Amino acid sequence: MNVEPFAVNRKLLLEAIDRCLSAIVSQVSYHCSGRLGRVKITLCTALLSLLVSFPHYGQLRTLDSDINIQALMVKFHNPLSPIPPQLKDISIYDGFASHNDKLELRLTLPILGWLCGTGRWTVVIWNHLSALGVFYLLAKLGSAALEDDVGGALFVLAIGPTYFGSCFFADYIFGDGVAFLLLLLCIASRNVVLCSFWFLAAAFTDERCVAAVPLLFLYFAVSHGRDEEKTLRRKYYIAILVGVGMWLLLRYWVAHTYHLTTGSSGIGDRWLVEQNLFESLPQVFPNVFKMAWTLPLFAVICLLLQRRWAASFFFVGAFAIAILPAFLVFDFDRSVCYSFTILLTSLYFLRGEKAAAQKCLAAILVLSVLWHSPGHSILRLAFRK
Repeated sequence: MNVEPFAVNRKLLLEAIDRCLSAIVSQVSYHCSGRLGRVKITLCTALLSLLVSFPHYGQLRTLDSDINIQALMVKFHNPLSPIPPQLKDISIYDGFASHNDKLELRLTLPILGWLCGTGRWTVVIWNHLSALGVFYLLAKLGSAALEDDVGGALFVLAIGPTYFGSCFFADYIFGDGVAFLLLLLCIASRNVVLCSFWFLAAAFTDERCVAAVPLLFLYFAVSHGRDEEKTLRRKYYIAILVGVGMWLLLRYWVAHTYHLTTGSSGIGDRWLVEQNLFESLPQVFPNVFKMAWTLPLFAVICLLLQRRWAASFFFVGAFAIAILPAFLVFDFDRSVCYSFTILLTSLYFLRGEKAAAQKCLAAILVLSVLWHSPGHSILRLAFRK
């Protein structure tokens, strides 16, 4: 058998792929340059997310009838008020009531709605604004991790077409995007006092932020890993622990002073855990971050090849703790999103050859876009009845 034509065709294919990736890198390099480069990349990421996974904005017409919004409206009028018992009755509203059962001590969104007077549109408005903040900060922090603005731009663009990137626009009820922004502000802050404040606000948005603390420690350990940064690294650790302590104390005080409770309905039910373990896995994981999962996988492989056993154990262990709540609740994919900082941390393992890292991130971007079904994209509007 003559294998030479096959070898030639394979070579041509690889060259075509390389030229395609180089063209993407070139275009991103052109647009991310200049004073407003990160702003342009932020807007492009938001646009890409909307095009690839277009939200069902028609659902906004039914916000008034949604019982989760009805519960939030009670909190928007007075963030410290209890939610009416009927809105937390799982015998009537099933899983929707289970979510309401946990809202009384999640105060950040109610305070935002109360201060801004945005009412039922609070989650919609702040989630969309959070998308711009998150994409901008991911571009900034990604550039710092790679020591390359083009690489940072490609990284955030690759995040846009994922479930994580689309949740800012598709979520009108939960407000996870606000929690993601606050976590990023926490690790981006150069002031340890602000670091504690942002984490406190994040924890009062959703308790899953507390489960992500090991991942925050991991980020600081990697991003400030040099010996001369030991003192700074320790300050950030203390800032996060102070934030956790303040959250526990304030939560206890508010609960007892204003007679607020947080329920546990729908958490850790045996059938739910079994469903998440044996039915949701493993297909739900790729959906959350698409091809960006290759970044933490590459980081773990690097640590194992370097025989850094303790570091690899901490890396995997921090991730395991962060996603543990996902196995106990209905919203598995939403909970996994709270581990997003592991992607940022993993970028530090791509440092070195900039051209290779850029093409790798460009490939992740292309594959993540191709992963999507056209039926979920903006093309859906052209074929709807």
